[in-house]
Amino acid sequence: MKEFIVALVAAAFGLAGTVVGAALSARAAKKGASLSAQAALQQVRDQGAVDQSHWLRQQRLQAYEGFLAAWDECLRLVDSVGLPGDYGSSGTNPLKEAAGRMTERARRIDILGPAEVALAAEELADSMRRDVDIATKLKQLTESMVPAATERITNETAPAMTAATEAMQETSRQMQELMAGANDSGRMLHEDPRVEALFESFAQAQELAEAAIDRANEDGDEMSAFLDQATVVVDELKRNQEARAGIRDRFTIAARRTLDSATPSA
Repeated sequence: MKEFIVALVAAAFGLAGTVVGAALSARAAKKGASLSAQAALQQVRDQGAVDQSHWLRQQRLQAYEGFLAAWDECLRLVDSVGLPGDYGSSGTNPLKEAAGRMTERARRIDILGPAEVALAAEELADSMRRDVDIATKLKQLTESMVPAATERITNETAPAMTAATEAMQETSRQMQELMAGANDSGRMLHEDPRVEALFESFAQAQELAEAAIDRANEDGDEMSAFLDQATVVVDELKRNQEARAGIRDRFTIAARRTLDSATPSA
């Protein structure tokens, strides 16, 4: 009986050991499967992050290249069309249109980021638009003042100066003839009946000359006022263009740093 009980207890312990071992094995298998699943999920996440980084870098690269292409087009137009506000034969302003493309592409950079690159792109686009606005202001100033002044000088001031000069020359010639005649005849110059008319002609010529000089001075004052205003506008245009070089450097440095930092490791 005692031996039977011992055998029964031993069998019970053996069964318990088997059950416990099986439970431990099952738990280990479950944990291993969980770890494998987590590793696989992390791998998927890592690959997704790499793919997203590749995609974002490619999108940024295309956006930056497109923006710089519009920038180069603007610079080419500035060098080739004269004033940035000049219009083509079709009546359109090619630089204004190119600056508009810069603005559109700067908006795409604003979406893709980062903020440092987007800000520099926006400032470059704004600078080019200011070029157009400032130069257009200079063009409008020139068109509003120079043609009218030129027409007045050509049609009024220059003919008046010519008439005054011719009148003075004719009066001088007549005076020389009177003096020569008086010397030949031995008469006093004031005795010649033509002297009074000659002095009247001289006075009229002098009036013409003074009026022409006054007109020329008015034209000169107006042209001086135009030049003063134009100089202010030109200086503003130069300052805007000089400042743009620094903005371009900031954009280039920020774009390169962004693309380098966005390159994922293998």
